[in-house]
Amino acid sequence: MITIFVKNCNQISQSFYDSVIYNLQLHQLTCSCGHSACLSVHGYYRRTVKLPSGSLRLRVCRVQCSECGTTHALLLSSMVPYSQIPLSDQQKICNDYEEGKCVSSACEVNPSIDENNVKSILRNYRRCWREKLRSLRICLFPLNSLILSCFSDYSSQFMQIHQRVNKLFLYPT
Repeated sequence: MITIFVKNCNQISQSFYDSVIYNLQLHQLTCSCGHSACLSVHGYYRRTVKLPSGSLRLRVCRVQCSECGTTHALLLSSMVPYSQIPLSDQQKICNDYEEGKCVSSACEVNPSIDENNVKSILRNYRRCWREKLRSLRICLFPLNSLILSCFSDYSSQFMQIHQRVNKLFLYPT
């Protein structure tokens, strides 16, 4: 997968996603095989994202490399691969946990998230990410810095659990 870094990490909507993808120059992206200018649109798939306004069925673009045949989903940096919970909500839950605050307050801010989602996020955070962040003194805030640090040091989005190749593309502003 390829994660596109966008400065406004709290924004997830189909129109915002489409505008980022539409304005993206595919020849600037690099495949995990190392080749550039080899990716073309391969198709789309639906993915659910739990937002405060309700569940959003996002149409996500997939690209394919003409050199190695690998396909990649194009995700925004506000999304966590293989998760329906937006990155900012996961960050808030983890930060509340670290500060000893009520972690279920995220359920009030985003009613689409339930207590089972919170428990799952905290379990994954404690198992996979807490010590990684501590070992390199990576802070949970600000979010953009957290994203850049996790990709720089671990080649993964924060809270990405499945160990799949994930390349960060810095979207030109």
